[in-house]
Amino acid sequence: MSAAAVLTASLAAGVWSPATAHAQSTPSTPPAVTSPGSTGLGAVASRSDLEALAARNGPQAVSARERLANGDFQAGDRIAMVVQGEPTLTDTVTVRANQIVHLTNMPDISLHGVLRSELQDFLKQQLGQYLRNPDVRAVSLVRVDVLGPVIRPGFYTAPADELVSDVVMQAGGLSPQADINKTVVRRGVVLVQPASRVQEALSRGETLDQLDVRAGDAIVVGERPPNGTFLRVLEVVGAVAAIATSVVLITRH
Repeated sequence: MSAAAVLTASLAAGVWSPATAHAQSTPSTPPAVTSPGSTGLGAVASRSDLEALAARNGPQAVSARERLANGDFQAGDRIAMVVQGEPTLTDTVTVRANQIVHLTNMPDISLHGVLRSELQDFLKQQLGQYLRNPDVRAVSLVRVDVLGPVIRPGFYTAPADELVSDVVMQAGGLSPQADINKTVVRRGVVLVQPASRVQEALSRGETLDQLDVRAGDAIVVGERPPNGTFLRVLEVVGAVAAIATSVVLITRH
């Protein structure tokens, strides 16, 4: 069953949960919306949230300015969408090059400059040019790689407003070797979120969107030093102490 089909069933039942999300032309100015995410699982960054960040200094400010200028959607991102009464538009669609979304029997829609928090209202606005009062439900999905000492490392697809901690749990949770305080986010070979920022996000219950996790990013869980290393250190210390004792005994005789 497609993500859109699962979303349809969930909406009909009045239920949406993280588990259901894992079934695996220039636009006008996007309408302003509030922070809560479209699925209600957590918060996503609104335009005002990012404007406040952009007014500061540091890496988060740079990222916020980029999001405000270009929007959140990139080629390869996926959107689960339901349009009531329009089965041809109810589907999971992929964002194409140049931030374009292709819908059946509709002109292409550009998502340039659109934030995840604005997606549902923006699509409703765009489809309203061709449909009368469309009832649109849309969820931005993020495909993220969970790596390191977790039970089931690999790629997972989650709503953008899912908690970072929940995504790690979907990978089976932490193994005994894990050190969650050393977890980072990488974009290819580039470190985009250091351990201190991820630790802050986990402690505050932030979502993928709030941590600015993008499709293809890797959440790399930290690892504790192996026990064998500690034992080897003890062995070396013991050997040095034994040598020192022998030298003392020899010099006394």
